[in-house]
Amino acid sequence: MDIEQNKQTASAAPASKLLLLGSKVQITNLPVKEVSLLREGSLPAYGYNPGDQIELLAGRISIEEGRLEQTGTWLSTYLGRVGLNPAIDSHTYGEQKEIFQIFRNRRADRETDPADGWFMFQQFLPPEGRKASTRQLEITPDNRPQLAGNQGIMVIDDSGRPPAASDEFKQLNPNAWVIALGIGVAHWQSWAKQFGDKFCLFCRLSDLETTRMEMDSSVIWETIVAMTLRALKTSEVGLWKNGRFTCHIIVEMFPHGIMYLGPDGGYFRHRPGCLPEKSSPRHKGSAPCYDTLATSLLASDWLQAGGPYFCRNAFFDYSTRLLNNWQLLHQSGYAFDGGLRFPELDFSSTFPDGTPCSFVETKSDSCFIDLAQLTPEFEQELDVVSCQQWHETKKEAVRGLFPWPVSSYVKEQMGSMANDCIGVIAEVLHYLKNEVSWKNGFADLRMFSVGNLRTTDPAEIEPVVTLQNVMDSYVSREQVQRPLCVGVFGPPGSGKSFAVKEVAKVIGRRFDISPFDFFEFNLTQFDGPEEINSAIDAIRASVAKGKVPIVFWDEFDCRYDNHEFGYLRYFLPSMQDGITYVHGVPYNIGRSIFVFAGGVKSSYDGMAALLESAEPATRQLVRTLKIPDFLSRLRVVLDIDDIEIPRDLLCNQAGPQELAKLRRILIKRAFIIAHQMDTHWKKAARKTSGLLLRLLLAEYKFGARSIEAVIEASGASDRLVYGLPELIAPSAARVHASWQVELERLVDLARKQQGLREIW
Repeated sequence: MDIEQNKQTASAAPASKLLLLGSKVQITNLPVKEVSLLREGSLPAYGYNPGDQIELLAGRISIEEGRLEQTGTWLSTYLGRVGLNPAIDSHTYGEQKEIFQIFRNRRADRETDPADGWFMFQQFLPPEGRKASTRQLEITPDNRPQLAGNQGIMVIDDSGRPPAASDEFKQLNPNAWVIALGIGVAHWQSWAKQFGDKFCLFCRLSDLETTRMEMDSSVIWETIVAMTLRALKTSEVGLWKNGRFTCHIIVEMFPHGIMYLGPDGGYFRHRPGCLPEKSSPRHKGSAPCYDTLATSLLASDWLQAGGPYFCRNAFFDYSTRLLNNWQLLHQSGYAFDGGLRFPELDFSSTFPDGTPCSFVETKSDSCFIDLAQLTPEFEQELDVVSCQQWHETKKEAVRGLFPWPVSSYVKEQMGSMANDCIGVIAEVLHYLKNEVSWKNGFADLRMFSVGNLRTTDPAEIEPVVTLQNVMDSYVSREQVQRPLCVGVFGPPGSGKSFAVKEVAKVIGRRFDISPFDFFEFNLTQFDGPEEINSAIDAIRASVAKGKVPIVFWDEFDCRYDNHEFGYLRYFLPSMQDGITYVHGVPYNIGRSIFVFAGGVKSSYDGMAALLESAEPATRQLVRTLKIPDFLSRLRVVLDIDDIEIPRDLLCNQAGPQELAKLRRILIKRAFIIAHQMDTHWKKAARKTSGLLLRLLLAEYKFGARSIEAVIEASGASDRLVYGLPELIAPSAARVHASWQVELERLVDLARKQQGLREIW
């Protein structure tokens, strides 16, 4: 029976009946505000000084019957808008629990209390913890009529052990579907066994206790999805049998991600451009009703459809509405009109008739991902992605976990040429052309950004976000003992300083005035180690002005005293103890960030390999140069990949992995070209495909630095359209680039044969 038949059957049947079954919980919500005794002069001030800040109730206290009442509130909001009016009964079980939640307004800087922006900052839970007993619910002659004959059942369990009455509920409700929400994913096996594909378990990432800590340390979706899949397949959860899940499972990754797993496959979706967020920090607060919002929205869909319905389109529609409303809840929190209340949200379907019918095609979305079947090979890949190590094998596994999204341009226009290197070049050229002309070329890419640093490579964004988190934490600490030391490695011109500066810009936006000063010192220009102390004098002066200096020690690994890495030992006192010596007198450096940018080794692994040399003389020299001491004082390392295109990627025999690498390099080049054109060629409304293709394929001698130099030097003319005539002449371009004319002609010919050449 398809969804339309389900709807007709539901409309012809008597009014539907829905049972809300949940633990006995009473939640007391207290809105609190902080006021000044000087402003509120009439307040009692016993034990306080006139300048003190004290906390008062901001409005009336609200009491709700746990998540059960939250579910009822959300359902009444949903169902009223779609014209459904089912009979909803509630039944509670177990011992009464009391929970107290303190809400504050995140926008307290306004002069008047706003109508929204209220978040929970503190929660007081009952002392007894989880009960081992599962016989908390008894079915009696008195409650049997209420518990029987339901079209749907929603179980909201706050005990950690759902009621062991699934067989009885199946007998009383033989055709019912069940949506379950608990505080753990274990102990639902009997419910899944009884109701099968009519049972859906909604779980939170925090419910996956076996991998909770690892997930909280993850900063990209790939690792979180891999860990979630592995955790849900364990025998402790017990919902994986004979190579498939025995029921439907929805995993929240609030506020930006949602995942579905079921007997026939799974899907994952995240908000474009958003990365996972940590568990709600205390200084931000949380909106604790997001989980009941999700289950109530799903129940509303099932009531409207006449039964449980999971397919790609249905989850696409559901996840679209859920993520949109989660975003509103995450930003605005609870509303307030003398007391706390749920915010006004939009739950309307994204499909024309409100129903995600199977014949309606979903639009292309690079952030909506069809998960691969859980074959033994895929499970091995999950193990690598989930491991708590970082090496080349894991980076490649992370890159390959989610398939590259095929854009509508590739599907509809490129045909067979999409499967070779020429097709990859034409695809990226299309993105670049639309970006520099219309500012929408990268809109369909699964892209992440930190400031102006953009990437589609999850293995590149993870260390950048890690650096951002560490720098942000360091700047926010009340006290520090030493400079934060960061190692950045990559070929010349790869963008090492650019990456760190963009991270600093993002962190600086949290402040009214950016706290950072930037200093750059190239150690190849130093005559000796005493100049390091002279440079640190300027850094200490910046600290004295209340700034946090970010200091780039470029080519820190250059030769001194006839040895590479000869300067390292002179940095150790400042790195370890935060002091510098001037004529033997120690001086504190203060809060600062030292960025050591390598010139000899293009990666951290290349430098660390020196510690494992097989030659005794080399190992002794490494110790003499204090390389182990230096590396041990680095807190974060960042490798920046090169943008050079290896020749083996530009051949007809290139396989899927080679084409994926080629696309990754070309897109990185496209990001740099678009950024530099936006900086230097703002007046040019059009850039021809020939010009962009030449810049995209050129051999650059100094990486991103050469791209900037070529574009900057070519900006002499002031024309509406920029083409090859406006490009810098070969006699001058040879300093930085050499053009790949033959390859350009091949690409141009293929585009012409496929009908892809455009006017400009």
